[in-house]
Formats: sequence, structure tokens, C-alpha cells
Amino acid sequence: MPDRITIEMNSAPVQEALNYLANTLEPGGMRGVLMEIGEYLVESTKQRFATSTAPDGTHWLPNSEATYLNYLSGASTGDQSARGRHFGRDGRLNARGSARATNKKPLVDTGELRDKIAYQVAGDTLFVGTNRFANLWSAGAAVHQFGSRNGKIPARPFLGLSNDDETTILDILRRNLDDALSGQ
Repeated sequence: MPDRITIEMNSAPVQEALNYLANTLEPGGMRGVLMEIGEYLVESTKQRFATSTAPDGTHWLPNSEATYLNYLSGASTGDQSARGRHFGRDGRLNARGSARATNKKPLVDTGELRDKIAYQVAGDTLFVGTNRFANLWSAGAAVHQFGSRNGKIPARPFLGLSNDDETTILDILRRNLDDALSGQ
């Protein structure tokens, strides 16, 4: 069974708004609210891959030289012909390889990790994360979120709440509370 890594987000304003709304709604009424928040957080998390930015607003460290070489040689995807398309006969990077390297972003190779971000509502709990490589500390989601145990791969956090996320979640909660109080 894969390991589960849990990161709890305990924002006091969000928690207070959640509690107040939960006490206002009928039993089971939080499911729709949590689903709306989950859908938002999935898209917000996926956007971090496009901007290479952690939830706290810091930019992820760039890829290492070894990562670029693996990427351009096709080692990461098993594409045996990639090396010939990206390097000249003299072993230097050609124009096509240079253009490809320029557009390479951390944590985005195949897009599989980004595309596996999902949410799940279980009772009154919202889970947002990925099952992609959940138990692999050598190349899985955990190593990207926290960094490798040996320190060779830096942490590039993609899960968590940004200030904008917190503001949007509070807006969702306020809107739902207004709807509940107005009888909709």
C-alpha cells in the first residue's frame, strides 16, 4: 500500500469560516462547498506548474544540468532518437535542443504529475493531492514536494495554500454562507 504524506493547512480565518458555515448548513451540506473549494485548489495547484512557483510565492529552483541532459537525450521518456535531434555531431546543443531546453520548466516533463492533481471529499474533510509516485522517495511526488533525502533534488513545493488561495476560499465560504442565510 502506498505511503500517504499529509500536509495540513490550518488557516485560522478559513477554519473559522468553515466551522461557522458547517454549523449553519443542514447535515451533509458542506459536501458541495468542499467540492467547489477542491475544484478551485486543483486548478490553482496546476497553475503552479506553469509559473514554477511554490504556494508561498517563491520560485522553484531551476533544473540541474543533469536533468537538462536527461531531458534532451530522451532518457526521461525513453525516446532513443531525441539525442540526435537535440545535439550536433560535435556533441554540442543544436538550435532545436537549445529551444527545447529554454522552455523546460521544473517538474514539467510529461505533465503527468501536474495532470494527476485531484481532490476528494470524505465526510467533512477535503483532500487535495496526487497519487502519482506516492511512495517513491527517489522520483515521486514526495521528493518534489519536500526535496530528496540526500539533498540532491531541492524541494519544489506544489501543494499548499497561497495567500490568493486563502482569499478565494474565504470568498467561496462567504458566498455559500450568504446563500444559506438567504434560504437558497
